[in-house]
Amino acid sequence: MDERGASGGMARRSFLAAGLAGVLGVALSSCTWGDEPSPTRTATPGPTTGPSPSPVPRPTNMRRSAWGSDPYARGSFSFPEFGSTDAMRERLTAPVADRLVFAGEATSTAAPGTLDGARRSGLRAAADLAALAEPGERVAVIGAGMAGLTAARRLADDGYEVLVIEARDRIGGRVQSIADDALGGTAELGTWFLSDDDELLGELAGASVTTAPVGGVAVVHRIDGTPVPASTIGVDALERAHVWAQERPHDVAVATALLGSGGIPASEADGADGVSPADWLRHALTSGLQPVTGAAPTVVSAQQFDPSKRLALFAAAGGDPFAGLRLPSEPIADVFTPLAEGLDLVLSSAVTRIAYDDERVSLRLDTGESLNVDRAIVTLPLGVLKTDQVRFEPALPRPQQQAIAQLGMGVLDVVWLAFDEPFWRSGTTDATGAGATGDADATGDAQPADPAAPAASVLTVVGGFPTVALWVDAGVATGSGDPVLVGFIAASQATRLEQLSDQDFLSAVLVDLEPFATATG
Repeated sequence: MDERGASGGMARRSFLAAGLAGVLGVALSSCTWGDEPSPTRTATPGPTTGPSPSPVPRPTNMRRSAWGSDPYARGSFSFPEFGSTDAMRERLTAPVADRLVFAGEATSTAAPGTLDGARRSGLRAAADLAALAEPGERVAVIGAGMAGLTAARRLADDGYEVLVIEARDRIGGRVQSIADDALGGTAELGTWFLSDDDELLGELAGASVTTAPVGGVAVVHRIDGTPVPASTIGVDALERAHVWAQERPHDVAVATALLGSGGIPASEADGADGVSPADWLRHALTSGLQPVTGAAPTVVSAQQFDPSKRLALFAAAGGDPFAGLRLPSEPIADVFTPLAEGLDLVLSSAVTRIAYDDERVSLRLDTGESLNVDRAIVTLPLGVLKTDQVRFEPALPRPQQQAIAQLGMGVLDVVWLAFDEPFWRSGTTDATGAGATGDADATGDAQPADPAAPAASVLTVVGGFPTVALWVDAGVATGSGDPVLVGFIAASQATRLEQLSDQDFLSAVLVDLEPFATATG
């Protein structure tokens, strides 16, 4: 084959670009680029017919989230969809008719998509409303998550009459802590990793929620179970795409920037580690970009998504992939109890209409009740604002409508699995790091490891099309040693699995653990 690379006279470069769907399409988790194949096991020849038994044992317990189909969330967190800007988030913060103020992580420019961003937005919204209101006014706060309760607490302490209205039968919003001794005490179905923001940690500490740095390191296995050194090929391609996009007058999606920058690896041939450059790009997308944004590269902004800042998990050797991240030692939901103390709180009541004029705000609830307040803080998730679940009368101003339409809402689900034994640590690492398998040599074969090597807390697979973006060994990450894994499922994979029964869901995710069971021999 010559430089043109394909019959019919198509230049090699054009051939590679046309093959983007083949290299990236399935891994991009976008229906536009093609559906993802269902995970399958490879049968081992033997005297019996049918697929071989899975080397992965059945878990003793499971907990899972489904934020995409949750009617009061419609997604996990906001992300920068291509064409959106921070200015659009700021537009959402502008008071509407001096009666409505919006809050929530989607309105934060400093820390969007995070618990810290939600907390900051609640403080900002409370200050904005106080600048408009008269002392003693009656204020409704719609939503009892971090943003809503933070705002309500501040306003109540300042003397306002505050009513908090929550659609769920609990407080906390997209933070959900489930008590379960089989899973180490608590399963966090929403936020789990926390930033090291001093004010957020102080808020948590005030509620007796202590935190600790994430322990362990990240490791990568091939689909056949062989551990391999992590490569930066995929992240380097994403960084080139980001730089290329920054030089463009208009924003584009990451997938488009990969093409424009020449970031698509030119070879599907395996390297010395037994992994092709194309596989490393897929790895960076499926295990990096998608769980960080909850979305596919076909919709994520290439100008705003900076891999050097957002993909610390793929730091070069010697780097700390968990720098600045902490894990809670107690349920995160405990932080809401002191915030809600003494507040007038109405649960299991979804707001269906918000009408406002120069004098008041009128709210209609799904219970059929109506009530009037002087002003309101709206902390509905961006995913809900994108639907017609809540009607605004009159319609929101055009700048707010455009911001709601253009900002993206990603989906990231988690599954917690408890096992009798941590089979994934045997032959790779244990909770203390002893017995860890070392990096592969040039032939891809695992080499003896340093017994003092740090334990693996994040497990990913390169090659194939994994359903689970990455696994976190909770026992290593927290230092408890418990045989508990937390899987993160992103974008269209999350949307697809949310529709499955628990049994079918479990079968789908256990397949993705086979490379770590296979590594044990």
